[in-house]
Amino acid sequence: MLRAFSIIAAAAAALPVAAAPIYFPHERLGVGDPNPYFEYGTYSVFYLQNKGRHPWYVTRTNDLLTWSPPVEAIPVGEPEDADHWTGSGSVVSDPEGGYRLFHTGHRPEAQPKEVTMTAIAPELTGPWTKAPGAAFSGAPIYDTMDFRDPFVFWNADAERWWMLLTTRHFGAAAIGLYTSRDLAHWSPAQPLYTEQSPLNLEVPDLFPEGGDWFLLYSDQRASVRQVRYLHAADSQGPYEYGLHDALDGSAYYAGKSAGQGDDRLLFGRIAHKSHRKDAMDFVWGGDLIVHALRRTADGELAVALPAQIASQFDTAVASPSPSDLSLGDARHAVRAWAEVAPAEGGAFGIRFQHEGAARSSSIIIDPSTGRAAFRYNEDGTDGPSVSFPIDPDGRFTIDIVVDPEAGLGILYINDFRALSFRYYRVGRTQMSLFAESGFKEVSGVVSKRRSDLAREGQNG
Repeated sequence: MLRAFSIIAAAAAALPVAAAPIYFPHERLGVGDPNPYFEYGTYSVFYLQNKGRHPWYVTRTNDLLTWSPPVEAIPVGEPEDADHWTGSGSVVSDPEGGYRLFHTGHRPEAQPKEVTMTAIAPELTGPWTKAPGAAFSGAPIYDTMDFRDPFVFWNADAERWWMLLTTRHFGAAAIGLYTSRDLAHWSPAQPLYTEQSPLNLEVPDLFPEGGDWFLLYSDQRASVRQVRYLHAADSQGPYEYGLHDALDGSAYYAGKSAGQGDDRLLFGRIAHKSHRKDAMDFVWGGDLIVHALRRTADGELAVALPAQIASQFDTAVASPSPSDLSLGDARHAVRAWAEVAPAEGGAFGIRFQHEGAARSSSIIIDPSTGRAAFRYNEDGTDGPSVSFPIDPDGRFTIDIVVDPEAGLGILYINDFRALSFRYYRVGRTQMSLFAESGFKEVSGVVSKRRSDLAREGQNG
């Protein structure tokens, strides 16, 4: 039996200027790889702008609600410079004063093609001054073609500064390692992790939490193009994958964390599609999206909706009855939360029905396989997908945020895994929960974005 209840009905009308996207509203060109830095309660998010040869920009926030206007931090170089293109990296506070920014220099026709470069500044807001004399390549033990994304942090256990890099080690995909006592002189060490892969383990991130070490990277391979992680009891490793090592699906990429404990957030991007068309393939760059990142009691990593994002919504409907859970016109950003128990463990999910058309798209959650997938236009082809552990009692908590202005959505499953999806036409659909064999139990809350409610009240 197919049983559904209406959660969202969204109209085609454009949002007013005051109802900006719920995440980062300032970058229309597209955010490339984010490189966040957390200090004194503020997240400084440096990112590659999807423009030209990817200059570095920076924006700052302490609540994920208000963001400073982005400013350029590191411009690209001239054709003869090692940073004719710039790539990802990281920022650290220098014990001697000021800050250091480490970034990739990329010159396609050069040898070496990629180098690690440094810039310095008295404040996070700049001005940043490049130090071209500090650049170095991966020779002799690492690759000179793939040698990028320097991630630097102070490793108190090793009593050294560590720099992780995306590179290759004797042909194997590697997360390389360099060490330093002073942030200026770097010595190569054996790679932190290697595997046989035709591509690369991009934008690495390493941090301790709750007695464990977690190594994040974004997998460049098409079959597993996801933000993944490994864990170890010691920073030196060995690092091992967990059973559900991907934190999100293939629409979300280049995730790096900042903060610690309850303040740790994962900053990544939901990719745009070619020509901004739903039926096209993903391209480089997208919208900056933030997950709350935490260590679970059993030593896994989990992602959930950040409390700061959730605070943008006011409860509009709450009911234990599926038939009563409706918002009517909800063309603005909406959050829906529900606890469900599908009958007989059957597949269930969320359907997006196009207005005035027979076609629909959906998220399919299959308890029998422990997998959730987004399916565009019900054409039989799964888009982004993610795996999750099966709850023995057959219950699920789903928490979804849909942003019609940005043309995207994010589903959180059991506050453990996320499934991000790009859907430019989502604002022209009605969203409903369905189950192939019906539900044994269902209850939910639907919330409308607070700023939209306020604006509707003003317009009377």
